[in-house]
Amino acid sequence: MQKITFSGFHLYGFTLLIEVFVLSLMYLLNQVIDVTTSAFVLFFSPVIITAWFGGLKAGIFATLLTGVAIAYFFLPPINSLVISGEEIIQASLFLIQSFFFITPVTILQNKIALEKAVETPSNQQQCLEYIAKLEQTKAALWQTQSWLHTIVENSSAAIYVKDLDGRYLLFNRQCETLCNISREQVLGKTDFDFLTNEIAAVYRANDRQVIELGKPLEFEEFGILNNKPVTTISLKCPLYNCEGIAYGICGISTEISDRKIMEKALVKQAEELVKVNRIKDDFLTTISHELRTPLNAILGWSQVLRSGKLSDTIVAKALETIERNARSQKELIEDILDVSQIITGKLNLQISLIDIVPIIEKVINISLPSVVAKQIKLKFIQHGVEEKILGDSDRLQQVIWNLLSNAIKFTPAEGSVEINLKIEEWQKRTEEQKTACSSSLLKFVVIQVRDTGIGIKPEFLPFVFDRFRQADGSTTRLYGGLGLGLAIVRHIVELHGGVIYVQSEGEGKGATFTVKLPLVNNL
Repeated sequence: MQKITFSGFHLYGFTLLIEVFVLSLMYLLNQVIDVTTSAFVLFFSPVIITAWFGGLKAGIFATLLTGVAIAYFFLPPINSLVISGEEIIQASLFLIQSFFFITPVTILQNKIALEKAVETPSNQQQCLEYIAKLEQTKAALWQTQSWLHTIVENSSAAIYVKDLDGRYLLFNRQCETLCNISREQVLGKTDFDFLTNEIAAVYRANDRQVIELGKPLEFEEFGILNNKPVTTISLKCPLYNCEGIAYGICGISTEISDRKIMEKALVKQAEELVKVNRIKDDFLTTISHELRTPLNAILGWSQVLRSGKLSDTIVAKALETIERNARSQKELIEDILDVSQIITGKLNLQISLIDIVPIIEKVINISLPSVVAKQIKLKFIQHGVEEKILGDSDRLQQVIWNLLSNAIKFTPAEGSVEINLKIEEWQKRTEEQKTACSSSLLKFVVIQVRDTGIGIKPEFLPFVFDRFRQADGSTTRLYGGLGLGLAIVRHIVELHGGVIYVQSEGEGKGATFTVKLPLVNNL
């Protein structure tokens, strides 16, 4: 029971209310039985009740009010406050007894109230501390949520969460950028709703694997996103509720498309470097063989000549062999020097106005011994070409010599080689071409060297004019050479503003090399 605190009017009003209630009750009882002799005893109860709930002041006020009420209503003379000697004694005893009653009652009530007052702050303190902790937890949770939201939304990686059915629960900003789709279009849907079935099935299989194994897994995933191929590295982790039951997965995907392209380019470049190194190694092996072969012949016949006492026939053969091999070695060295000049950009032309027909005829005359030796049918078809070109006569002779000597070298005995010289016209297509040239037609001198030789494999055609490349690079091949001649030819032709290309239907079906050089009227 808790003490009720009163003040002012409420305190005395409460006391008066109790007094009126008891007085009314005693008045009714007095109609039945005589209660005047025990009036003071009956009024102890309201005094004690008032003192218990109202305190000491209320108890004293109730005692005085009770004394006045008894004296007026129950002690003779009735309805008068005048009392005789015996009634004074009763009233005095009532006041003394009331004081002795209300004092311990008030002390007891104050003690109980004090104990409760001591207990209440403890409970309140616990409540306040609990509320404070709740507020701190709430603030910490809000701060953590704010951090996580900021990290997820501003991450350079695509972060997403899916449930067990593959429906998206979270889709961050980078996901929107990567997929070119808003999160409103994705949340609550699966990969099958905006990706091809094939790609979505792969993603779904990876998600299920993560759930089944119950551990984070990394996948390299490919997809067509934003209308372009995209490769990502995706780290996927299972998500569990408080009961340890998996309810979804969290994925963190980083785009590596550029890295994959770079990796492929690096792999291709590494393969090309390996191939180039192998070609260079083969070239070094070939050049050592090609230089050593004529050198051995020269040294051998030189030793024979030094021995003396040789017939004129042997001496002539020795000198012819030494000369032929020395010339061959000179050509090899010149090819190597030409390639060196090409690589360093030091191969220069001595340009002049020249006639191409005498150059071709000179090369044919030089090649006649080889043609006769192999019984090859050599034909030169000239379609009345009289136009001159600007070029280096020595370098153009080198071009024609390389093409003709290759045709003779790779054509079997009793085969045929044909040189075709003609003029081709080409109608200008653009206004720039028409403005740059005085004539409406572009004219080219075309030199074709066609043979019935061993031909060229289709897979080797793109590499015919590459340096250090030969269809057969072994030292045991049937035909000599360093594989530099055609590379030199292409460079010289291009320096003249022309083009060169080759055609062949395959092995054993011969080859046709075509050179196109611009005429003077194009300039």
